[in-house]
Amino acid sequence: MVNDMEQIDKIKSSFSHRFSRSLNFNRRRKRFKVQEVKDKAINVGIIALIVLLAFLIVFSLFTSVKAAGVSMRPTIEDDTSVLLDRARYLILKPNHNHIVAFKSLSDEQETIYVKRVVGVPGDTLVIKNGRLYVNGEKYDDVADTATIKYKGMLESEIKLGDDEYFVLGDNRNNSEDSRYTSIGLISKKQIIGKVWFKTSFGDFGIVN
Repeated sequence: MVNDMEQIDKIKSSFSHRFSRSLNFNRRRKRFKVQEVKDKAINVGIIALIVLLAFLIVFSLFTSVKAAGVSMRPTIEDDTSVLLDRARYLILKPNHNHIVAFKSLSDEQETIYVKRVVGVPGDTLVIKNGRLYVNGEKYDDVADTATIKYKGMLESEIKLGDDEYFVLGDNRNNSEDSRYTSIGLISKKQIIGKVWFKTSFGDFGIVN
């Protein structure tokens, strides 16, 4: 009888040990599966972040347009390809002396122009004695133009509205820009991006 009881105890002990091992194995397998799912989620997140960053870099820095004509000489020569920072104006606003690419709304083709911003919302502008004045002061002009011959819209002083920008070509006396009714004042939604780099052979480098 004693031997039978001992045998039963051994069987119970063996079964309990095996059951305990089985439970521990299941727990380990469950933990492994949870960790595996976490690792996969992290990897997917990293890949998605890399793709997003690559898209933002291409979108913001590597959109190219051509500056046609001589209106931006000597800063940008005719038929020069330039790169645009498109992301900047999703957050910030155009400012004085920024060179921007924008679409004309005066023609069906929506011609793209490249010009320099000289007036931002709230500014007053006028050309007198052959010089540009912004907010009553002679403009600290990047363009080296001794005398601006054509005044156009700036024959008399104008004040820019909440979403109005005034642009000029650096080649002041050979530029179709905001002085002309064909272009006029432009809005932020017309602006494609800020010109920051020239990529044409013979005209290569950062744009100031």
